[in-house]
Amino acid sequence: MKIVRSALIQHLQRITCNGQVTEVVFTGAFACAALTHNNQLLVVAPGLPKTKAFAKTPVGVAELSKLIKALGVLSGTGNDALTVDIRMEKHRLVVDEESRGLLRLMTGDPETVATRVDDSDLKKVLTGAPPEKGGIPLTRELVEGIKLTYNLFKATEVELFVGPTGGKVRVGNENADIAEFPAESLIADQEYSLLFGGCFVDVLGVITNFNKALLCLGGPDEMILVIDDGYKYLLSPQARSADEE
Repeated sequence: MKIVRSALIQHLQRITCNGQVTEVVFTGAFACAALTHNNQLLVVAPGLPKTKAFAKTPVGVAELSKLIKALGVLSGTGNDALTVDIRMEKHRLVVDEESRGLLRLMTGDPETVATRVDDSDLKKVLTGAPPEKGGIPLTRELVEGIKLTYNLFKATEVELFVGPTGGKVRVGNENADIAEFPAESLIADQEYSLLFGGCFVDVLGVITNFNKALLCLGGPDEMILVIDDGYKYLLSPQARSADEE
């Protein structure tokens, strides 16, 4: 299967979310549904467009970060946009760079990938996901503001405040520096808040289509859904400590 290197790397980065997802089971043209080990994030990624399946059966990858790095090992200068040949040979994923070299990467049995999500479970989760209709636009200004202040403050929390007249996003907590961003579209019939950690920020970090990216609410204590150009990210809010309640 011939594929543009940079397109595949970006696709894999949108799945791993800065290392949140570490192992996956790929089907078709690198489609997957993968959980983080703490079960706080589920990533559902479509296959690469206009790309044929690279394997006839599901393929387990135990170290997604290694695959991403491997795609750059032989690229050389100015070759990011060139195509590479990806194929399966027995239990190895082959990255064929022609004259620049060839990599044969070990793959694993999909059944050994602990964070895999089978089709029936995925269907149940997506059925119970927040509705996409009425999603809140994730503007570049809001996303960049959250990311920059989270890193600047070395924060550990991001909280969404929702209410009948709109809400806000707060980075940080009462024991540290705080940044607040008004979000008039965070509307619900009742007031509530949802607490997240770095996982939420890492999802925001892989958003690429700010014209269509949406955040969808499910209600108090319910998971949220972030949609970006066909990629879906389901995040469960964190439980509060006894001191915070």
